[in-house]
Amino acid sequence: MNNTISNEEQVARIIFAPSFICDGKVSPTAFRWEVLPSGLAEDYISVLRNDGSDFCKQSEHFRPRTIGDQRYGYALIPVDGICQLDTEFANRKVEVIAKPSKSLPNHAGIYAYFDKSKVTAATPVSADIMLLQKELAQLCSVPIKF
Repeated sequence: MNNTISNEEQVARIIFAPSFICDGKVSPTAFRWEVLPSGLAEDYISVLRNDGSDFCKQSEHFRPRTIGDQRYGYALIPVDGICQLDTEFANRKVEVIAKPSKSLPNHAGIYAYFDKSKVTAATPVSADIMLLQKELAQLCSVPIKF
């Protein structure tokens, strides 16, 4: 797969339930930056490029980070919608970058910056971050169950 992501593409966020779903829609909590079990603070939101691959099979090794959650399905997000969030505020930058690996060749990340500082799991949650999480959730399709 090409490492350049076009605005015409869609990416998929793997959904864990119940914490990523509210009233049948994707919740802003689906877009939290997390501290990984290794102690590393995530600096992007993990997504998969929609290249026709089987998201269920690709995500079968993904584990929930919230106790009581189970892998539920996925939601599609238009890349052009994500990129439009980049222009909403002068101090905000949002981008989708390919992050292929051997096990996930269609892996990508949503990166966010406020005042040129990259958002990570170590960044204190602010109104700006909560608004971005809400806007990302609003761009999502309804969750598609595996």
